[in-house]
Amino acid sequence: MVIKNIEISTIVRLVKHFVSVTVLLTFAACGSTNFPFNPIDKNKTYKPTTIAIISGGEQDAHVKLAEFITKELSERSSFKVMPQKEIAKRIPDYPPTVAMRTDIKEDDEKPVWFSPSEKAKLGAIQAKLKVDYIFVVWNRFVRRVTVSGQYGGGTTTDYVYPAGNLIEYPGGKVVASTMSVAGSDLSPMALFRDADYYIIDALKEASEDIADEFIDVTNSKKR
Repeated sequence: MVIKNIEISTIVRLVKHFVSVTVLLTFAACGSTNFPFNPIDKNKTYKPTTIAIISGGEQDAHVKLAEFITKELSERSSFKVMPQKEIAKRIPDYPPTVAMRTDIKEDDEKPVWFSPSEKAKLGAIQAKLKVDYIFVVWNRFVRRVTVSGQYGGGTTTDYVYPAGNLIEYPGGKVVASTMSVAGSDLSPMALFRDADYYIIDALKEASEDIADEFIDVTNSKKR
């Protein structure tokens, strides 16, 4: 199963490898925003109640991201996380297609990713799931970047760019957002692995980062 590329114009974050000064400066000049889970209101308190992580589309990268975040929060947070299988039982034709806005800027720390016209669709999903929070997530696109080393060699990395919004009910208020990036370096074993192996690995890393921040912000570490 090959992850599909989702084309939205963006930039690549600073690569954490030993590279030439020229390349390093190039990447530094166009660094990417990385907020795995950013609350809209820093003073808000959260009750660890019920939550469902919703894939914002049927593309494989969206679905995998929702699955991985569900797993991380189920294992590590005190929220009651609805399994993806249960969501699929309650929502016909899951996952839905939740349209993303195309006017979000890369330096927007607290974006609302879904179009205003999609609020009713998300409200209808919440009514079927009967959870206190919906966390709708997308992967904006994937990108493979090769960087040459100063003395030869180099690295190739698959990057993913997750996006998301945590929505609180009743009311459907957006209370947090995600605009992040994570990467997985290809190894010599890449020739013997599935084409999407490192993309999936990057999605797992991104999910861990999102869960880390989510648990910290919501003070919901499982005891």
